[in-house]
Amino acid sequence: MHHPDHAPGHKRRTRHIWLIAALTLITTLIAVRVALPAVIARVVNQKLDQLDGYSGHLADIDLSLWRGAYQIEGLRIEKTNGKVPVPFVSVDVIDLSVEWKALLQGSIVAEIDLYSPKLNFVNSKSPEKSQSKVDESWTETVRGIVPFEINRVTIHDGQVHYRDLESKPRVDVFVKQLEATALNLTNSEDLGGTLYATIDASAVAMGSGKVKFGGRIDPYAEHPTFDVKFSLDGLKLKQVNEFLQAYANVDAEKGTFSMDAEFSASKGKFRGYAKPFVKDLQVLRWEDEKEGFFGKLWEGAVEVVSEILTNQPREQIATRIPFSGSFDKPETNIWSTIAGVLQNAFLQSLRRGLEGSVKVGGKIAQSEKG
Repeated sequence: MHHPDHAPGHKRRTRHIWLIAALTLITTLIAVRVALPAVIARVVNQKLDQLDGYSGHLADIDLSLWRGAYQIEGLRIEKTNGKVPVPFVSVDVIDLSVEWKALLQGSIVAEIDLYSPKLNFVNSKSPEKSQSKVDESWTETVRGIVPFEINRVTIHDGQVHYRDLESKPRVDVFVKQLEATALNLTNSEDLGGTLYATIDASAVAMGSGKVKFGGRIDPYAEHPTFDVKFSLDGLKLKQVNEFLQAYANVDAEKGTFSMDAEFSASKGKFRGYAKPFVKDLQVLRWEDEKEGFFGKLWEGAVEVVSEILTNQPREQIATRIPFSGSFDKPETNIWSTIAGVLQNAFLQSLRRGLEGSVKVGGKIAQSEKG
């Protein structure tokens, strides 16, 4: 028999149960939110420690659950033996998030923003003091850190350094203010409208040279398949004197260096060209007075060549360096390079600008069919 006077008590008990359940759920979510960064940090550090010859560490993890993202702060990857004074990789902040546009199309992919990343390549005769190789373990580490396929990577204010800490003087050749974006890395025509990934980048070399780099690549092709273009404009040679002194025993007093290049590859073959320009070169002069007769001989030879090549109305050295071949047997015609230098020094300077003559599936593919 139903007793109406029991109904209010029953409702109160039901509300009480729902209140306890809601509070338990909220408390659990808060606990998970508090604990999750530490868990993610531990997993990421474990993955970083699996790199061959390197160890990694991050300072902190921050979550943004509302947009499906987390941030890695203060990442450093260093040589395990500690004999290299600069980290191989350091990044202030890495933001990893779900790409919502792709999610609405039914695909779960990630996008990454790297803020102030720095990459240090270090040259040394000793493998223990060298930093130059990125092997397959790096790819596996990235896959372990990012749970989804990566569709976009953007670099903000990046740096890339080539250092030689054993040369005299020490060498540090670098680009800064690197801004780069790589799109459609999942190789999906549905997401990007094409099967090619695209890359677009700009930077400043040694404080003066304006760098632009762009192109497209098929990241899942059986053989390397891409076409890229590169330009460097107005690099002041005095700013690379440490490099010139260390590797050529010469010193630039004046002049600028520029270069245009295109590079294409498909079906295991590659082709391309580079067009370097040296403008307003004054003299490259030997600086070490302790080298005696041979030092003076080198100084004289450099001065003579410099005078011959720059004593022209436009005071510009230019040439076109073609190259082609397969990835196991690269070939560059040194004689065409020398002929190009002399031709342009005495007759004419090459016109600046990319030719647009190197494309994937162009002459390489045609020659293979033939």
